[in-house]
Amino acid sequence: MYKIHHQKFLKYLSFSFIGISAGWVYYQVKKTRQILENTIDTSVLKWKPALPDAHDYNDQGEFVDLELFYPYEKTNLFKNTLDMLKFAYARRLVRVANSGDMTCRTKALKGLAKVKNLDQWHCSLLANMIDSKTAVGLARSGEVDKRLFMEPPLRYHDYNRNMLINVMRDFLINLHMKSQHPCLGYFLSKVFVYEHDNIHIVDNDSSALELSKFVQSESDILPKCLESLLHHSSVAKHAKDIVLLNGLPLLMEIHHRYKHNDDIRMKLCQIISFLSYDKSLLEPIHKSGWIGILSEWVKDENVRISIPAARALANLDMDENVYYSQRLYLLHPVMRTAKKQDVDVVFVHGLLGGVFYTWRQRNKQKTAVGIIGKNEKRESVVPSSCLPAHDTNKSPVQFLKNLKEQIEIEDICKDYEIVWDDIPTNTTPNAEGPYTCPGINYKPHQHGCNSYTQCWPKDWLPEDCCNLRIIGINYDTSLSMWAPICPAEKVKFTLEERSEDLLDKLLEAGLGNRPIVWVTHSMGGLIVKNILCNAFESSNPIVKNVCLNTRGIVFYSTPHNGSRLANLSHATALLLWPSVEVRELRENSPQLKKIHEKFLNIVKSVPMKIVTFVETKSTVVTAMKFNFLLVDPSSGNPGVGEYYEVPQDHLGICKPLTKHSFLYQKVLHVIRDVLINGETSKPVNSENKE
Repeated sequence: MYKIHHQKFLKYLSFSFIGISAGWVYYQVKKTRQILENTIDTSVLKWKPALPDAHDYNDQGEFVDLELFYPYEKTNLFKNTLDMLKFAYARRLVRVANSGDMTCRTKALKGLAKVKNLDQWHCSLLANMIDSKTAVGLARSGEVDKRLFMEPPLRYHDYNRNMLINVMRDFLINLHMKSQHPCLGYFLSKVFVYEHDNIHIVDNDSSALELSKFVQSESDILPKCLESLLHHSSVAKHAKDIVLLNGLPLLMEIHHRYKHNDDIRMKLCQIISFLSYDKSLLEPIHKSGWIGILSEWVKDENVRISIPAARALANLDMDENVYYSQRLYLLHPVMRTAKKQDVDVVFVHGLLGGVFYTWRQRNKQKTAVGIIGKNEKRESVVPSSCLPAHDTNKSPVQFLKNLKEQIEIEDICKDYEIVWDDIPTNTTPNAEGPYTCPGINYKPHQHGCNSYTQCWPKDWLPEDCCNLRIIGINYDTSLSMWAPICPAEKVKFTLEERSEDLLDKLLEAGLGNRPIVWVTHSMGGLIVKNILCNAFESSNPIVKNVCLNTRGIVFYSTPHNGSRLANLSHATALLLWPSVEVRELRENSPQLKKIHEKFLNIVKSVPMKIVTFVETKSTVVTAMKFNFLLVDPSSGNPGVGEYYEVPQDHLGICKPLTKHSFLYQKVLHVIRDVLINGETSKPVNSENKE
C-alpha cells in the first residue's frame, strides 16, 4: 500500500515539474520578446533590407516594418519556442567558434554549418556576431546558410554610372599618387583624359585624348579600370594600397551591379585573391562583405572564378598556416576536411600555358574504342580497336549495354576488356600500361564521358583518388620581348630564377612534408627538374625534402634536349626578339644538358616513378596553318622510366579525351601506386644514415 502511494506521489511530482518548466520557458520567451521589442523604436528607423536578390533592393530607401523580418509568431507558441532554442544554440556555437581553442572551434564550426532554417532576423544577428576568422571557417565548411555572412555595405548604391566612374577615376589617381606604379600612370593618361583636365596626364602623347574618347564611347570603362587594377594588385608591394584607400567598398558596388558579368567577376575574384596573400587584410575584407561572396564563388561552374576564390579563402584561413601565392592555385581540397592529405600532386604547365588552359579536357570527337579478349596476349602496343566480327558496326558501349540487357548472367562481360583512348603507338620495353579495363567495370556515366571539364586535375582526380592535395602552378611566359612588360617587375626571368622563385612559393604552401607527384607539360618539366636539382643540393633539410619526398614525375612532351623551334637564325632573332624562355629552349642547349645530367644522378639516389608521353603529330603554330613537331622523340625521351609515344599534337598531349584516355589512366595509376607505397618507399637522407 505504501509502495502504491509512493508511486503516485512521484507521478504527481513529475507532472508538476514539467508544468512548472513549461511555464518558466514560456515566461522567458515572452520576457525576451518584450525586451527586444522595447529595444528599438521601429517607428523612427529608416532601414533598407539586405536581401539576397538584387530586385529586393530599393535604391530610394523606404521605411521598413521590422516585424516583417521578426521571427516570432504570436499565435504559435511551439514555433516561437523552437526558434528561440535554435537561435540560442547557434549563438552559443558562434561564441565558441570565435574564442575557443582549435579543437573546440572546429567542432563549433561544423555544428554552425549544419544550422538551417533560421529566421532572417536571427541570421542578421548571428552574422554581426561572427568574427572574420569564423566567417572564413564557415565559408570553407561546405553548404552553409549564406545569410550567416555579413551583408556588404553598399556605399554607392544611389550613384549613377557617371558618378561611379568618377569615383573610380579618383580612386585610381590616388592609388597612382601613393604607389607611383608606371603601368597605372600610363593607363590613367590614356583613358581618363578630358579637354578641360590635363593635370593628371603622365606623358604628353597627343593620342591620349582620342583614345580616351574611343574607350568611353565604344566600351564600358569600368572593365578597363578593373583590368588595370588587377595588374596593380598582382604586384605584391602595391596590393595593400587598394585596401588602405578604401577600394573594397567600391569593388563591391561594381560586383553588385555586374554580378551576372563573368568577365567582371573573374577580374574581381583575382583582385581579392591577390589581396588574400596578406592575412592582415582579413578584417577589412570581412567587413566589406567579401567573405560571403567568396563562399558563393568557390562553388561557381567557371573554374576561372572558383579556383581563385578557393585560393583566397585558403589564404585567409587563420587556422591553416600555409600560403598560396599568385603563382599557386589550390585545386583540391577547396573546403576544410578532417581527412589527412597523404600525397601532394603538383601540376606545372609549359610555355604560354596556364592552369585554366593547359589542363582542360580535349574537345570530344568520335573515336574507335576497341574490345579485346581478356586472355588474349598483347604486345607493348595495343591495337586501337578489336571488336568481334559480328559487332563491327556497333560502338563498344552499345555492344556491352545490349549484351547486359539480353543476357541475365553478366559474367560473360568479364571475357571482354575495353581499350583506353589515346593508346600509344610506340613504347619502350619497360612500359607497364595498363592499356585496358575489364568490360564489367566500364561505366561511362562515372568516368567523365557525359560532361566537359575545364580542369581535369580538379574534377577527375579527387573522384578517383582519396586524400590528395592538388596544386596548380601558374606563371607568365612570352615568346617575344616585344610583348608588354611591366616596369615594376623583372624584365628577364631565366629558368634558374623561375625555379628558385617557384620553389620558395611551394615551400610556403607546405610542399615537402608528404610524398609528391609532379605532372608537367613541355617547359614545366624542365622547371621541375631544375627545382629538384636545387632542392637536392640544398643544405636546408626542409628544402631538400622537396626532392627526397618526390615519388613520381609525369612528363607530357618535355623537350629535355631542347626544341628545334627555338633554333632561330640571327636575322629571325633580330626581327622576333625572342624571350628568355625561347632562347633557353634551343636544341642541344648546354644548360639543359647539365640539368638533365644532374636529374639522372638524382634518380639513382631517390627512388621515383617516371612516366613520359611524347607527341607524334605536328602542331599548328601559326595562323598560316604551319605544322611543326615541337618536341621530337629524341628530345622528349629522358632515357629513364616508362616511355610512350601518343598520336596527339603538343597541345592535346596533356588533354585527355575522357577518363577512359590512357593519358589520364596512366597518371591515375602512378598516383594510386604512390598512395599505396609512398610511405614504405620513403628514401633516407644520405646525411642522416645510421
